[in-house]
Order: sequence, then structure tokens, then C-alpha cells
Amino acid sequence: MRQPTIPKPRYKAVDREFHNIREMLEMLMSELSPTKHKLNTRPNLGWAPPTDVFETDKEFVTVVDIAGMDRNKISVFTDGAVLAIRGVRHEAAPAGKKQFHKLEIQVGPFQRLIQIPVTVDSKTIFTDYSNGLLEVRLKKIAQKPETRHIEVE
Repeated sequence: MRQPTIPKPRYKAVDREFHNIREMLEMLMSELSPTKHKLNTRPNLGWAPPTDVFETDKEFVTVVDIAGMDRNKISVFTDGAVLAIRGVRHEAAPAGKKQFHKLEIQVGPFQRLIQIPVTVDSKTIFTDYSNGLLEVRLKKIAQKPETRHIEVE
């Protein structure tokens, strides 16, 4: 009788690499965006924290998992088309000689660039950092289509 096969475990390091490759592609696409100069985006800044992005009837919302951060070390920028979240997470282990048995928490500089697919009021931004989650809410605004009369020559 044949033994059932047991699925191989997924290695977090491999998952993290695929995630970083996807992030680099997203950053490259943002660099090609016409709004890149407004945000002064920089190349890849290390790791990319897990992020949820959704919208409600009234808001565009981003939630970023960045536990262990000092709220004063987090920067949030927007030009209305792109939301940029940057910061640096430092190692939690005390300084000095140590022998690691497991090292999974990512440290160092991070960046997330999120394309905003709706029209938002970039002057009205609500942020809340609690329980390791940064929540950024941008109020959606109704954009009236511009009507122009064009003379035919």
C-alpha cells in the first residue's frame, strides 16, 4: 500500500524573497509613474511589511503590519495618486555577542508604495498606530468630470 504524501513545508525565507521581488516590481512601476517626482521616491529600501489595502464608500484605507516601531520613526506621504509609507525597524535583541537560534523578524529600512485608484483628499489623512498596525485613511472625494467646449477649426 502506498503511503500518502505529506506536503513539503513552505519556507518563510523563500516566501519572503518572492514577496520582495513583487515589491521591487511594484516600486519599479511606481518609478515609471508620472507622479514619481512629487514623492521623491527612492529605490528599494530593504523589506516590505505585510499590507492590506481596501476602500469603503467614503475612504481609501491601508493597514500596515509594522510591530515594534516607534511612531516617530514612521513617515507617511501622499500626492493623491500614490501613498508612500517608510520607516526603519531596529533589532529588538540587546546589543552585544549573541547566538541566534531563529531569526525571522525583518529589521532595517522599509518602504511601501501603494497606488491610489480613486480620487482622495490628500489634505485630509487620518493615521492611527496601535497594536503594531499602522492604519492610514484617506477621504474619497467625488470628482466631477470636467466639461470643456472645444472650437473646431
